[in-house]
Amino acid sequence: MILSTSNRNKKAELQRVFNGLIISIGCAAFGGIYEIFGHGVYSGYMIYAFMLPLLLCVIPGALMILFDKPALPEIPRHLWNYAVATLTVGCILKGVLEIYGTTNRHLIIYPILAGILALAGAFVFFARICYDSNNT
Repeated sequence: MILSTSNRNKKAELQRVFNGLIISIGCAAFGGIYEIFGHGVYSGYMIYAFMLPLLLCVIPGALMILFDKPALPEIPRHLWNYAVATLTVGCILKGVLEIYGTTNRHLIIYPILAGILALAGAFVFFARICYDSNNT
């Protein structure tokens, strides 16, 4: 049985949304378990780290499927996912350090790197649009 291109793309998009949902659930479970063993010390960064992949990957992907919009090209999508992963890891690490009761000045690199990755993804996306419109 051969699937049409749109069905294959939709199936791949559904798989990406499902993977993002699993990552969000994993972050929520990790945060919850870490909070249990935190001896009553809580961190907002740890509690809400699951929302980054949920809000920045799962919901936009689900909306794109729902409204039948085409998927992002591969490279901008990967750069965006790397940006979201960088922010998520940064939040979890900041939460761990807050629960431990310390700080680290090097944590500023996570939002900076995530911003660079997101801007690179946007640049590649718009450069491709411009290149495609000039070559047609």
